[in-house]
Amino acid sequence: MKSPADQTQDSPIEDSSSKSRPQDLRDWLEQVERLGRLKKIPGASWNLEVGVLTDLNVKSRKWTLLFDEIEDYPAGYRLLTGCLIDAARVALTLGMSPELNDLQLVEALRPVLDQVGSSIGQFPSIEVSDAPFLKNRQEGSEVNIEAFPSMLWHEKDGGRYLGTVDAVVTRDPDSDWVNVGTYRMMVHDERHLGTHINTSHHARLHAEKYWSRGEDCPVAISLGQHPLISLLAGMEVPVGVCEYDYAGILTGRRYPVVKGPVTGLPIPADSEIVLEGYLTQELKGEGPFGEFMGYYAGGTIENPVVKVEAVYFRDDPILLGTAGGRPPYDYSYYRCPLRAAMLWNALESSGVSGIQGAWCHEAGYSRAWTVLALEQAYMGHAEQVGHLAAQLPEGIFGGKYVVVVDTDIDPTDIDQVLWAICSRTDPAENIEFIRNSWGMNLDPMVKIGPDSRLGELRMSRAIINACRPFDRAIRGDFPEVVEPSAEMKEKVFEKWKEILE
Repeated sequence: MKSPADQTQDSPIEDSSSKSRPQDLRDWLEQVERLGRLKKIPGASWNLEVGVLTDLNVKSRKWTLLFDEIEDYPAGYRLLTGCLIDAARVALTLGMSPELNDLQLVEALRPVLDQVGSSIGQFPSIEVSDAPFLKNRQEGSEVNIEAFPSMLWHEKDGGRYLGTVDAVVTRDPDSDWVNVGTYRMMVHDERHLGTHINTSHHARLHAEKYWSRGEDCPVAISLGQHPLISLLAGMEVPVGVCEYDYAGILTGRRYPVVKGPVTGLPIPADSEIVLEGYLTQELKGEGPFGEFMGYYAGGTIENPVVKVEAVYFRDDPILLGTAGGRPPYDYSYYRCPLRAAMLWNALESSGVSGIQGAWCHEAGYSRAWTVLALEQAYMGHAEQVGHLAAQLPEGIFGGKYVVVVDTDIDPTDIDQVLWAICSRTDPAENIEFIRNSWGMNLDPMVKIGPDSRLGELRMSRAIINACRPFDRAIRGDFPEVVEPSAEMKEKVFEKWKEILE
């Protein structure tokens, strides 16, 4: 297996075939099947069965699940869950070795993400004249989004959702900035969707500019696309930067798009199903929906309505979907290595040294529980790293706990991390707090009043220094860990590997 550094010097894409033609969702699915991680599920019901199977799967065997012959839908109208469920499938999506483990994936991502800022503009999207999804069309009065599999994912959801791993394309009316984001889409009827787009998200910024002019906001929605676009659409890309540019930098090629016939928006050419229409100022009750924090914290909200003007789809289309909820859930993993790599880079860019590992845990939905492994160099080093990690842009949104551990602790291993907390901290001495930090509206612990604005929501932060006390560590008087040496472990493993494997 190549080292992470070897794999990321130029571009994470290594397969030469991907440089000559775009990989689409079907190419990716074939690779997952070759890894032995695909399960085909015929005959499941849209009414909770798909959602419950998806949830049980991620908490046990972690297959990629391809549902076909879904109850009440024609054969060939398929739905895929479990795409970015572990290190192997995230690495595969990025063109890296699927043999990488969690921490190796973070290390491999760091140099790639570090070069993004200086590479913006080098790989802009490229417009192509045709795409497979344009073969089949519904336009105007023929539009019927209810023809495609929409799931009741959770028992208390407010409706059936068609968009849960979608790629929603909008454009800033004052510039050429295109945003691609993931926003939930609930079916109202054959031509209308309800969507929840937080006021801080980029698509909402675009929409409000249109609305201020008395215009509806053009929107294109891909409901099935290469998981790379899904991965980027769910991350915080800086204002003014398009996710297609990120995809180009990560793959070393310009991402192909097709100009939408109705909106003129650039749509991923590898899309399976596409909706075009307008995000209107009409408000209608949307939700509740089982969200990524594991709660129905948002309730039913009066949210903007999308009016669909046209639908395009491939033969036997594949729709991406997910059932959010109590972590781990179907899409809780992929943000963990990406956020960890981004935060690690940000900390080093701020001038902090000594970090040897980082991980954002699924139990904290990649935001609320961050662990950093540190080679302590001076008194207060651990506290400095913890406070910075809690307040830098890469760590503040949705953050709650930052744990700093020694380098003998694997930050991805929750048992090791909890052991360090239990054995290397005095609670009264080693936990510090930041009060009145940024809160988000989906957090059930955030207090939201009837007139609260998003900018005034607050949540505290805790920094836990679970490193050996620095003064005792440098003097060598902290008790030695009870553990066999690496040499002895290797010797015993070789002799008894039939049992240990």
